[in-house]
Amino acid sequence: MTVTSARSTATQQQARMARARDFSFIGRLCLDFAQTGDMGWGTRYERLTSPSELGRWLTRCPLHVAVASVTATDLLRATGLRTAIWRTAQALLAGDKPRAADIRRLNVDARHPPLVRALSPDGTSMRWHQPSLDAALATVAQDAVLLFGDSQQRARLRRCENSGCRVVFFDDSRPGARRWCAANRCGDRIRAREYRRRHTGTTPSSR
Repeated sequence: MTVTSARSTATQQQARMARARDFSFIGRLCLDFAQTGDMGWGTRYERLTSPSELGRWLTRCPLHVAVASVTATDLLRATGLRTAIWRTAQALLAGDKPRAADIRRLNVDARHPPLVRALSPDGTSMRWHQPSLDAALATVAQDAVLLFGDSQQRARLRRCENSGCRVVFFDDSRPGARRWCAANRCGDRIRAREYRRRHTGTTPSSR
């Protein structure tokens, strides 16, 4: 392998890793945040790898909020909240009782003042009034409390039906019949798998 081809291969690998590690948003703030972790696949799938990545997630998530600075301590607090959301969602989907420590964590973080919107001087747009990391995390925690604590919303908590996916999502479809985390990702994969099975006589497990 030449030096040029080696560099090209390394660049391609880095690009694939960047895509794999980037953030995805599937429609519910607290669940989007919960899935920035490894979801049981191993630490190489961790997306909040540094304080700056937490700051970047906040700017890219539905809140679109920029905070002044994020420290290593802030990151530790945020990942603690994330774990509580993820484990509570897993417990509820399994019909189990969530851990008391996770419920306490959600409640403590949700008690802080959340992000507050302010109208622009000309009255035609909005912005966050004095945004902070504490307020952003409180907003995420409050969304989790609403999702888990409201029976109608909790009934729409789903796990993607793709056996190779662990994403948990909120089914906001009108009939409540959403099957996949994303129709253009897992939905397409499942449809392609079923197509191959019908036309080759193989079973999904044999491929």
